[in-house]
Amino acid sequence: MTRKEKVYKVLKDLTDELSLEDVKKGSSLGFDAETISDITDIDRSNVSRELNDLVREGRAIKIIGRPVLFLARESLETIIPINYEGDFIFETMADFLEMLGSENSELEDGEGDPFNKIIGVDGSLELAIKQAKAAILYPPRGLHTLITGPTGVGKTTFAEMMYKYAVYSGAISKDAEFIIFNCAEYADNPQLILSQLFGHVKGAFTGADHEKAGLVEKADGGILLLDEIHRLPPEGQEMLFLLMDKNVYRKLGETEGDREANVLIIGATTEDVNSTLLSTFLRRIPMVISLPSLDKRPLSERLEFIESFFIEEANNVKVPIKIYKDVLRAFLLYDCRGNIGQLKADIQLLCARGFLEYKTRNRKLIEIDTPLLPEHVYNGLLKKNKNREEIFALLDYEKDYYVYKESDKFKFTTIDNYNLSGNLYNEITNKYNSYISRGYSRDKISEIISNDIEKYIKRLLKKKNVDKEVPEKEELFKIISPRVYEAVQTALTFAKHKLERDFSNRTVIGLAMHISALMERLDSGNNYYSEELNKIAINNPDEFRTAKIIREILQQELEISIPKEEIGFLTMFLSAVDLEESHRKIGVIVLAHGDSTASSIANVVNNLLGTNHCKAIDMPLDAKVEDVLEKTIEMAKEVDEGKGVLLLVDMGSLTAFSEIIYKKTNIVTSSIENISTPVVIEAVRKSLLPEMTLSMLVEELKTATPYIGRLVGGGVKNKADISEPKLILTTCISGKGAAVKIAQLLENTLPFIEEQNIKIKPIDIDGKFNIDKVLEDEEKKNIIAVVGTIDLTIPGVPFIPIDELIIGDGIKILEKNISGLNRMYFKERVSEDNMLTKLLEKILSFLNPEKAYNLANKSFITLTNLLKLDNSDQIKVRYIIHCCCMIERLIQKEALPYKDIEELIEARQKVYRKIRLSLASIEETFGFKVPDTEIGYIIELIDTQ
Repeated sequence: MTRKEKVYKVLKDLTDELSLEDVKKGSSLGFDAETISDITDIDRSNVSRELNDLVREGRAIKIIGRPVLFLARESLETIIPINYEGDFIFETMADFLEMLGSENSELEDGEGDPFNKIIGVDGSLELAIKQAKAAILYPPRGLHTLITGPTGVGKTTFAEMMYKYAVYSGAISKDAEFIIFNCAEYADNPQLILSQLFGHVKGAFTGADHEKAGLVEKADGGILLLDEIHRLPPEGQEMLFLLMDKNVYRKLGETEGDREANVLIIGATTEDVNSTLLSTFLRRIPMVISLPSLDKRPLSERLEFIESFFIEEANNVKVPIKIYKDVLRAFLLYDCRGNIGQLKADIQLLCARGFLEYKTRNRKLIEIDTPLLPEHVYNGLLKKNKNREEIFALLDYEKDYYVYKESDKFKFTTIDNYNLSGNLYNEITNKYNSYISRGYSRDKISEIISNDIEKYIKRLLKKKNVDKEVPEKEELFKIISPRVYEAVQTALTFAKHKLERDFSNRTVIGLAMHISALMERLDSGNNYYSEELNKIAINNPDEFRTAKIIREILQQELEISIPKEEIGFLTMFLSAVDLEESHRKIGVIVLAHGDSTASSIANVVNNLLGTNHCKAIDMPLDAKVEDVLEKTIEMAKEVDEGKGVLLLVDMGSLTAFSEIIYKKTNIVTSSIENISTPVVIEAVRKSLLPEMTLSMLVEELKTATPYIGRLVGGGVKNKADISEPKLILTTCISGKGAAVKIAQLLENTLPFIEEQNIKIKPIDIDGKFNIDKVLEDEEKKNIIAVVGTIDLTIPGVPFIPIDELIIGDGIKILEKNISGLNRMYFKERVSEDNMLTKLLEKILSFLNPEKAYNLANKSFITLTNLLKLDNSDQIKVRYIIHCCCMIERLIQKEALPYKDIEELIEARQKVYRKIRLSLASIEETFGFKVPDTEIGYIIELIDTQ
């Protein structure tokens, strides 16, 4: 049996087990590749490939979603007839069920179990739903129930689902009522509460001019929901005793005779029931159901809520709503204190703002991007690394935006009634038309109506108190990380829309290979950049601007720091896209000993890069060298396009071929030896770039790509006979102690200190203003650099910030100033985070350096987002060192002074407020308030970036 047939057999067996009732329910209908992989023990990616083939053959049905689901068509048709003409690929489960419903009236006979339409039915609400069903079905009349949970979790709607389930299951009549009573509305008038619940007779109290039926009477045979039941007074609880025990009650003012009512009581509360309700009352409510808050539910369910609310709004306004991916990320991560109710209200407010722009800007649809987000929702983007992997799995990374349409169908959601007025959008339209007719500008109209929307939402809340799968590239993922591949896809999706160009799979894989190599170079501290890249950047301004943003995307997605020079390389990639098929290329030939070694490598490379550019010549062990050479000469003539030919050989003896080919054909030829598959991938990928030359390609393969094991290492250090000592000053805003630590860092990083007769002298903040007293005249003459966080502004002496020392080119600048050499060798540097943590270990006296770093780094990320700082890498290290040392000072109550701090704050009010906001987590963690004098130094630090 073939692999495909094995996969199909399992899919068919699984589909055979479905019933008509399963199809009617619609939830969890279908089977994903992972499930079938587990059963067949076939790799998931191969299962996915076979399933998609079965769909193309018309033997399987595919329903796109998270995850992608499949059904065997033949088996499904035995359950329910299908007369559908199409490709059997459905964008959503709703589309699939709609097709089934339109083809089969049997599916539309009833709505089915209402709980199946609740988000979380198979997840966070599974236990709650089981409890609810048990309460409804318990003989003879069900169990009185208490639903608990914070505001906004959906207690009211959950109770309504219990009512619908009671009707669905036959526990109550279809004509039975579901009555809601909010005890809080009458909490200050117990007599009125009792009148509302039980009714009253004429004369029961002042103003009771006639007899009145109560809610209990109206709910007879049905369900009565007592919302905020903790506000029910003790006498009201006591009057319910008899009703719950024996189904009898009396109206207010009645002294004899009992009335009968069969009412199931459901109470809802946000409070601790043991402290707010009588114990005798609680004993009569045996079932307690607790609903989780939004932050206790999985992000997958939160995304379902978000999407369903946007779809609901699209149906309200009758206009498609386009949501950019960062908006979804913000809603997934922001602190939604009002739970699902708050989430819905925030989305409604956002859609109202988007609707206003739709009207004032005459757009075709409502567009919602991050500038429209209220600040508390936008703050979710500051938590970008939180739940990163889960969000990565939830959101389709090839998409920049999602469009929700009026026709989309979605599950009901467990959400209390936080709905906007159904007429709000009409009100916006009417006001807009009115202001236009009166000659108001569009901007002025937008301002007026935006304020109206804000006021409306505030009134509402006050009233309520409140995928595509991973590409099937197993061979590629043996060489590069899937994480890198996905990050590159994300970056190029942005570039696609920015440059309005499509990118071939070859470009995606090529850039992924390059970034993987870059990450290795960054780890080793060994970078190589060609001067040609600057010319490319200048000649391609659009690609250059896009490359800068791609660099930022890759830094965020991969959590690495990418050198600015890399922008030139990214520009090269982007500028080459449209030219790949028309420009001249460097020929590439693989030569290797063995019957099929070269051919195998070339096939893998061509398949991965989607090309046939890589040629191969196999050299069996019994082959004559002359014959292979002749064959290589002929192939070089075929592949040469005027830019030369690169020979990739497995043994040194074949390197002589390049010179012979040049002499015989005048074709410029070079060779690289000791090749491997990754080397060939790099060579072929770069050979296709229009700006690449043969000499550049050879140099990069030898020097710039760690994959091929040609890291530049070692070197001979020459002893220097220098009589005059040179001086490096180290400074730190946090005091001389920290400057001493920076000096130690330099001594450990520069192995030529002793050889070059270098002295390092720490200077504290006071020394900045007394440099003549601190240094002797001889020392002043020999200062070659100032390193640290304070520039001493000594004429002719370069200042190297601490961040340049750790993550930039500070070491190179120092070595040049010391010896005039362009290249010296120094100890391998570790990653930025590790380097900073190690430095903090030396600087800090008692704080945990890792904890301090994490807090300071979080504060820095918040600040850069709030201030939208450019070139933030330049100040990151100084900011983190200052904050960590500041924490130690403040714990010891030793804050730094700052002259004229009031004037500085007055002049920089906006920056001051945002710095304060960014320091909130530090203040909360350590229980102190950062004084203004310390913030003054942070303002200085930012102003000097």
